[in-house]
Amino acid sequence: MALLRVGYLTYGLDRKPTGIGRYSVELLRSMHRQSSEVEFVLLTTEGEDRHGLWQQFERHALPGCSRLPVLLSLGNLLLSDAIRRYRLDVVHDPNGIAPFFGPAYGASRIVTLHDAFAFVTPHTHNRLDNWRYRVQLPYAARAATAVVTVSQCSKRDLSHYLHIPDEHIHVIAEGVDTRFSPVADDRRREAVLAKYGIKPPYLLYVGGISARKNIVRLIEAAVLVRRRHPEIRLVLAGSKQWRTASIDRALARADLDDTVYCTGYVDDDDLPSLYSGAEVFVFPSLYEGFGLPPLEAMACGTPVVTSNRSSLPEVVGSAALRVDPLDPRAIADSIMLILDQPHLASELRRQGLERARQFSWAQAGARMLELYMMLAPAPSYASVPQD
Repeated sequence: MALLRVGYLTYGLDRKPTGIGRYSVELLRSMHRQSSEVEFVLLTTEGEDRHGLWQQFERHALPGCSRLPVLLSLGNLLLSDAIRRYRLDVVHDPNGIAPFFGPAYGASRIVTLHDAFAFVTPHTHNRLDNWRYRVQLPYAARAATAVVTVSQCSKRDLSHYLHIPDEHIHVIAEGVDTRFSPVADDRRREAVLAKYGIKPPYLLYVGGISARKNIVRLIEAAVLVRRRHPEIRLVLAGSKQWRTASIDRALARADLDDTVYCTGYVDDDDLPSLYSGAEVFVFPSLYEGFGLPPLEAMACGTPVVTSNRSSLPEVVGSAALRVDPLDPRAIADSIMLILDQPHLASELRRQGLERARQFSWAQAGARMLELYMMLAPAPSYASVPQD
């Protein structure tokens, strides 16, 4: 029996991993482990292979497409040419770019759209991303055979803002990598903390440093927590992104001196120790399409305080304390509940470990493979299984 040939578009994997980059890699590896009926063909835009993928799969470069404006323009023609030249049955863009304006040549085209941030929080992102979501994606999504997203919240948002019928959008949740588990080895944890100059006890945030992540109110909440717990420090683990001046001002205003650690980018291998050493993981984001860091923290046995907005309640369930992200006092009060009540902290750890086990890349990969197989015979919306 002929193998199903799936073109898998990669973008930005020669840079420090982002949430979408990690999604692309982990999903591909999971599907490859599970299926003997699919032949993956990488359609790459990167200058180098940082994840050891190019030797595992057939690979063809899309020349010049390492920059997003080129991929959004010339990339449409190059992707169509790749479909024809390499006899692809399915093309999947897991990055949410969807350069699908060229002919499909009979192939099914799938795009993963992770969220609708440009409509919900446009002031927190750059002009290119906002333009792409508002002008390009509505047409590109309708050129796709199917749209995949990562939460029911994102499905509702995409249906509403991009006017995509509900039945054309398929929810396949992200997974938690097996590397995320409680780190019991004190020496291993201490070595990671020493690497980043961190002294416990600390509250932890992991993610991009940007306005959408609500870092300013997190800093304000940390100030309130320190009035009762002056020993507590705050660790902001992530790279600066778009529009961070307000965050810099908040840090200066708070005058926390050596009690806030801005680590910059943290290596993936160090994250389990960083999560495991935290008293509380705090993630008060204003908007998420999924929100993987709270689940990673739970998988490491760390109590979580997170936002009661967007996809986060759907992801964490009842295994975290959920708060109004616009209220620094509410954020601080929830943190102090955990610090002051060991029984609550222990119960959140137990529930968090159980919750995190419900999300795996194996499950995500299996569901995506099912979608590929169902789409292959007849590339039309009508052939896609309904959620």
